[in-house]
Amino acid sequence: MATEKSISFRSNLESNSLDLIRKVGWNCARTSELIAGMVSQLAAYTEEGVPMSPSVFICSSVSHLVQLAGVGEHIPLSADVPLELAGAKILKDAAPLCFGQWRIFVERSTDGQRCNYGVFCGTSDPSSLTIDEVVLDAYDESFPVIRISQSATNKVEVRSNAGDGIEFRFNNDRDTEEIKVHQHVRQLAEAISSKSGRHSDLFAGYIDRVLSIAIKDCHGTLIAVVPSVGGGLPEEISDLVRLEPPFYLYDRFQRHVDEGKTASSVSRLQAASELVSGFIDSDGITVFNDAGYVLGYRAFIKSDNTGAPVTGGARSRAFGSMKAMVGKSLSAAFFRSQDGRTDFLQAEVEQAK
Repeated sequence: MATEKSISFRSNLESNSLDLIRKVGWNCARTSELIAGMVSQLAAYTEEGVPMSPSVFICSSVSHLVQLAGVGEHIPLSADVPLELAGAKILKDAAPLCFGQWRIFVERSTDGQRCNYGVFCGTSDPSSLTIDEVVLDAYDESFPVIRISQSATNKVEVRSNAGDGIEFRFNNDRDTEEIKVHQHVRQLAEAISSKSGRHSDLFAGYIDRVLSIAIKDCHGTLIAVVPSVGGGLPEEISDLVRLEPPFYLYDRFQRHVDEGKTASSVSRLQAASELVSGFIDSDGITVFNDAGYVLGYRAFIKSDNTGAPVTGGARSRAFGSMKAMVGKSLSAAFFRSQDGRTDFLQAEVEQAK
C-alpha cells in the first residue's frame, strides 16, 4: 500500500538547539524554536537575490553585550515582541544592515516569552579583538550568550560563550565530532606570523581575524606559506601575480601599534585588511611568507595527477600537490572548498616551535 510523508528537519534542529542552550541555563522551548528558525533561514539567506550572512547574538542585555566589547553601540529596531513571532521579522529587518562590524542582537526577556531586537557593533580597529572573540571567549554564568552564524553556504554554526558549539550542515557531509575550521585558520595565522617580529603574538591574532572574515566570505581558496629565509618562491608555483615589493602586512601592523592606534593608523590597517581579503578571494593560491608578507596571489601549481594547471573545482587536487611540498619548499598549506570544508598542513619543524 502506497504511503506518503512530509518530513521536516526542524524537530532535529530544535532538539539539538535545546540541548545546547540548557548548558547555559536556558531551558526554554521558545528560544530553541527561534534558534532553529534562524538556522534554517541563515543556511542560504538572500534579500532580493543578494546573499547575506549576518551573525545573530541572543542574550539577556544588549547594553551589557556592548559593554563587553569596550567600544560600540546598539540600534534598537523593535521592542517587546513575542519571541515566537520574532523570527520571521528579525532577519528581514536587520540582515541588510549587517556589514563590517555590525551584528544582530536578540535581547530575550527573563521568562523567554518576549524580546527586543536590533543591530550592534564593536570597535572598527582591525587589530583589536572582535566582539565575537570578546563575548565568546569569556563565560559568565550570569550572562549566557548564543551566537548563530553562517560558516559557509548551507552550514550554520550555533555557539555559546560556555564553549559549546554545533554546526548544522544542510548537505550530505558526514557527521563529525569537531568543528575544525577555527583551529585550521588559527594555525594558519600562527604560521604566517611565526617569524614576523616583536609583535608576533598580537599580529597572529590580527591575522586570525582577517583570515577568518576573508575565508568565510570567499568561494573557496588555497593559501601557501613559504619560509622567509631565502626569500624566494617555490619553482612549482607559477603564473602568479607577483607583488614586487611584497605587501608588507606585518610592517603596517607594527606601525599601527607603534603609533598608538590612531584614527589614521586604524584607517590604513583597515585598508590593508580589505586588500588581503581581495587577494584571498581571487582564484588560485595566495602566497604568504612566515614573516607576515604577501608575496603574490592568483598563483597556480601543477597537479601531480594531470600535469596541468589546476584551479576552481580542482582545488582538492591542487592542495594534494601543495601538501607534498610542505616541509620542503612550503612551511604550511591551507585549503577551503566552496562548501566550507577546510584542511591544513604544517611542517613538523614549525609545529614543534
